[in-house]
Amino acid sequence: MTHFFRNISFSFLALLVVGIIGCKTAEQTTTEQDDPTITNREESLSEFLVMLDKSRSNLGDVYLSQKQDIPEIYLNADSAVGQINRNPYDGYRIQIISTRNVEHADSVANSFRMWADSTIAGYTPDAYVSFRQPYYKVHVGDFQQRNQANKFSRLIKSKYPEAWVVHDRIEPSDIPADTAKFEIKKPEPLSADSLTTQKNSN
Repeated sequence: MTHFFRNISFSFLALLVVGIIGCKTAEQTTTEQDDPTITNREESLSEFLVMLDKSRSNLGDVYLSQKQDIPEIYLNADSAVGQINRNPYDGYRIQIISTRNVEHADSVANSFRMWADSTIAGYTPDAYVSFRQPYYKVHVGDFQQRNQANKFSRLIKSKYPEAWVVHDRIEPSDIPADTAKFEIKKPEPLSADSLTTQKNSN
């Protein structure tokens, strides 16, 4: 029997301790909510966050307000969107070959001139040989607008498959008119005299 009462008293004591601890925790929670120092901490934290949000949005403005020392050539609008560069010598050419052999470069430039004179209608481009170590490059044409250079490049790809548009210094006096149409000349019909000559030679 003594053992029974001892178990009950121990259980009662344990319940009493748990109840007291639970009440103490609940009391601390209510007192923390009513504590003015905690409210002040929350207000100061919210003020800090507001100040942080205001200053955070301005951190990137430092880069916008700094003076940028960008060379003027990079500020020019690209003529691909229809605007012509302000510098009349700034434009595009088509590179048709790059080689280490100067004789080969000169030969390609000369053959291009002859081919263009006899084959291309609407524009007579010149060919330029330049040296940028270690290569000799042959550039043709003078264009201020990139879209014109692209059209001309597509036209000559049948003869020069490696042709591609490059940014280059150009001769403003040699640029084609804005309305110029580049095309391959159509062969002239043979006259009766030339047909007779061909038959006699066979």
